[in-house]
Amino acid sequence: MHDDEELIARCLRVMRHGPESLRDHQRLTGAASGAGVHRLVFGDGRVAVLKVTTTPELNDRARREFWFYQALAAQLPVRTPRLLAAADTADLTCLLLSAAEPTPLPDQWAPREWVAAAEELGALHHPSLAVGNDRYSWLNRPRRVARTEAATALTAWRQLGLDSIAGPLLDQLGQLDAAIAELPVCLLHGDWHAGNLLLDQEGLVWADWQEVGVGHGPEDLALLWQRAEFDGARPPREAMLDAYAAARGIRPDVALERAILAAEIRLLLLGWPTHLLLAEPAERQGLLDHLHHLSRRWAVGVARADA
Repeated sequence: MHDDEELIARCLRVMRHGPESLRDHQRLTGAASGAGVHRLVFGDGRVAVLKVTTTPELNDRARREFWFYQALAAQLPVRTPRLLAAADTADLTCLLLSAAEPTPLPDQWAPREWVAAAEELGALHHPSLAVGNDRYSWLNRPRRVARTEAATALTAWRQLGLDSIAGPLLDQLGQLDAAIAELPVCLLHGDWHAGNLLLDQEGLVWADWQEVGVGHGPEDLALLWQRAEFDGARPPREAMLDAYAAARGIRPDVALERAILAAEIRLLLLGWPTHLLLAEPAERQGLLDHLHHLSRRWAVGVARADA
């Protein structure tokens, strides 16, 4: 706790926010990004959230979020925490942000809440927000999967007993990427799941922009759906996809459906196997069944996934 106090005081000093005005602080859990997150209460009753990164290997992500709030957050059609102060030094990146409350657990969301989130995502992905130029060179960019990454994923799928399904799909990563790229380029949140959607009196607040980047759109939806379903929720996929397409200004056609299908397969193949190895059997079974379902659809070229 004493170390926390020293780090918080240092951040407030470099941000010129006056550490002497701090009344209370609490370390918040769940900082999967690697950043320390603290709830601060100041002497005048104001509440804020301090996000600080001091680990060198995580500084690129922290600085990406720093530049996001400096250069891009105010232009977005979705609401983010307000930036109250910030600093970026050789060994420290810190952001002081307005506070908001967590949303309910995903299995407690009503269908209309899922649809409203999908509408906001479509607005974020709308082509009116141009991010493909050099002005935003700090954004995450799509990358090719290294052979070692694919081999590691295949080893994990082999341990799960599904290498006969995952192996052929891993051999088709190029085709999956091509299907995703049929959609226009857009801004991605990059880590869009229910835990990064907060609430205040006006509605949703989108937090944690360390993975913000350029992509094609389905990547965000795939992560939201799969994380929620792993946690026992059942998002109304069909209604969400229709709302998303309308808000983004694109047709809910074969290209969109095939891109969604490819993004889901790609995320499952590369993002989940090591996590599933550590999960309880009941937790992992839904996603394993989903991989079976998606692989069959991909094999026959059917574009629209069932709800």
